[in-house]
Order: sequence, then C-alpha cells, then structure tokens
Amino acid sequence: MSKELIAIGHPEAEYAGRLTDYLNEHNLLPLKALAFSEKGKLTRFEKQNPLRLKIITPEWAVGKKKEELGNCLFFTEEEEEGKMYVFRYRPADLMAKRICDSAGLTDMLTPRFREQKTKLIGIYSPVGRCLKTSFSLTLGQMLAARYRVLYLNFENYSGFGKVMGYNKKSNMADLLYYFLNLSEEFSEKMEEMVMDVGGMDVIPPALSFLDIENVTESEWDVFLTTLSDKGRYDYIILDLSDYMKGLYHVLEKCSFIYTITPTDGLAMAKVEQYEHILEELRYKDILSRTRKVTPPVFRKLPIRPEELVHSELAEYTRRITEDEFHWSKNQ
Repeated sequence: MSKELIAIGHPEAEYAGRLTDYLNEHNLLPLKALAFSEKGKLTRFEKQNPLRLKIITPEWAVGKKKEELGNCLFFTEEEEEGKMYVFRYRPADLMAKRICDSAGLTDMLTPRFREQKTKLIGIYSPVGRCLKTSFSLTLGQMLAARYRVLYLNFENYSGFGKVMGYNKKSNMADLLYYFLNLSEEFSEKMEEMVMDVGGMDVIPPALSFLDIENVTESEWDVFLTTLSDKGRYDYIILDLSDYMKGLYHVLEKCSFIYTITPTDGLAMAKVEQYEHILEELRYKDILSRTRKVTPPVFRKLPIRPEELVHSELAEYTRRITEDEFHWSKNQ
C-alpha cells in the first residue's frame, strides 16, 4: 500500500465518508484520503500503514503525546487561527488548500484549483415581502437570454405550484433524496424534474421547508458544488431564506450577492442587524460582495413569472446590475 495516505477521522461516519469521497473523486488532494469514524480503527490502521497526515477531531487526541500524534490537523466547529486547525464547514476546495498549506504539500496541489465556470448568485433579505423572489426570477430570466441558468428557491412557502400552474409531484425534496441516498440516479431524476420558465431551468421548490429542514450545511455545500462542477450552467440563482441551514456559508460561496433592502425604519433596522451579525461571525467577505437593492414602489407587477422580464422591475434590475453583467454592451 502507498505510504502517501491522508486519514480523515471524525465520529460522524457520514460526514467523514462524504468528505473523503468528494476529495478523492474530484482530485482535490495530491494524496489518497481514507475515512475513519472510530478512533480505535484509525489507531490500528496507522500502526501498519504510515500516514502522511491525519485530520481528526480534538477529542481523538486526548491522552496522546505530541510525538504519538505525528503530523496532525484538527477539525474545528468555528474558524480558528493557526496551522493546526481546519474549519469543518469550509468549502471542500478551500479545505483541501488549507490541508496542503498546513502539511507542506502546497507544491503538490493539483490543477483543480481554478475558478469555477459556474457562478452562484445569492439573493437574500432578512426582510419579508420585499420583492426578493420577483427580483430573482427577473434577473434569472434576463440572464437566460444569453446564458444557461438554473433557478433554485429555498423559501418555506414559495407559492410556485399555484402561480406557475405546474402539477409535477417531484420537487427539490425528492432531488435531494436522490442526491443523498441514490446518487447514481441523481442526474436522471434531475432531468425529469427540470421545468422551463422564461428560458431558465427551474427545480420546483419543496412543498414545505419541513421536507428539507434536516439537510445539513455540509450537504448543501456538496450539493451546490456538484451542480457547479457538472458545468451545465453558467449561473445558478439561489433564492435564499432563513430556513436554510448554513445560510451564511452558502452566501460565502456566491460570486454575486444581492440583499433586498426596503427603506422603512423597521426593515432598515433588520438589515443593519443582519450586517452586524455577519461582522460578529467574521463573514465580512459576504458584505464586501453584497449589492444592496432597494426597489421603488411599482404600479403593478405581473403575476406570471415569465412576464416579469417585460415589466418595470426588469428595467430597474437591468439598471442596477449593469456593472456586473454589462447589459448595454450586449444589446
């Protein structure tokens, strides 16, 4: 067996397995990763098989001397300074780079570290009833005139079944089930679920967020990364809500972020509180990539999503996103 092995040790077997599979399948590390969910099994394995590096939870190091641990990094639940730590919820690409940097493997990094062609666009607001979904659908359809676009809605009550008139029984909850449990059928099922709205692909939202409330932050991360890696879409529009676990982590993955910001006093206070929390939790990079959107009062907006691109909202959207998408140069 090769001496160049990396061990991923974590008591949550599913987490250790999925992370290891993803790192190996996407060739993110220069060495092969192996998963362990029991401390004893890892200890027995490394007695017979030298490891280049171990990434384990701090609890697994209790009672061991430094020389017994060898070359070791520790998973953390929060960002921590120091080369000994790896943030558990860091995106897989960044985690791989962190591991290589800390283990002196930077020169062996694979060419995988390049900018993803697919860009995520996150649209969010801590304020309700603010035209967030209408803005998302409008921007998505405008982009769909020139690019391949996928729209995903994460709201608790999207109302899409009634507004769009679709009668498909399959939705986001079903797609996630296949992704998490029957991955070999995932691509086929996604093809069956996709519906067209104004030229962009749409996966019908879950009927209730209760159907997807148990999806973890790391599972959302791998799901969105997988959709990006397929290379099928140029942009994926994420119509986000507070009900999504790991919301800030998802926003951190987005190339563009739009925060809908009404101008009434209470709404502005909510946005200010949201920004304060981002700063407290060290997500200032989200703020640096955020464009605040303050729509005016429109006289009347169409109910049908595909008609939004011919509305006043479309003209407003075109104007405020000109810097990002250069609409005037492509007319």
